[in-house]
Amino acid sequence: MHRKEFIKICCVAGLGGSALSIFLQSCSTSNYFAHSTFSNNRITIQKSEFIISKNNKSTDRKYILIKSEQLKYPICIFKISNENYSALLMECTHKSCELNPQDNYLVCPCHGSEFTNTGSVQNPPAEINLKSFKTTTDNDNIYVQL
Repeated sequence: MHRKEFIKICCVAGLGGSALSIFLQSCSTSNYFAHSTFSNNRITIQKSEFIISKNNKSTDRKYILIKSEQLKYPICIFKISNENYSALLMECTHKSCELNPQDNYLVCPCHGSEFTNTGSVQNPPAEINLKSFKTTTDNDNIYVQL
């Protein structure tokens, strides 16, 4: 290989790698961490956190994530219906890896365990359901009892 060919190949590979990196970042899902408040061992989230408004159109998120200083892992809150929500600690019961939300379920990136949006084991190696938190609602808010 001649020096000019080598330099050309290296430049093309570098540009291609940069373009691929940008493309892959744009394909990744972005998880939405909702604003919440904490008092009396209870997290409060507005129901409006589930609404996505774009171009004068509104759609609902299937889940939102909450970070709490009281917990090592985030909480994933799934919207089951307008008045029914499921709050799950995102810690895999197999080897304590942090779970990733995927549409309407949670998956463990370490060993592939899957959990339903209510925390039940759907796919091993995990055998124990996820820790869940009691949720209540009123007209405007969702309350998660820790």
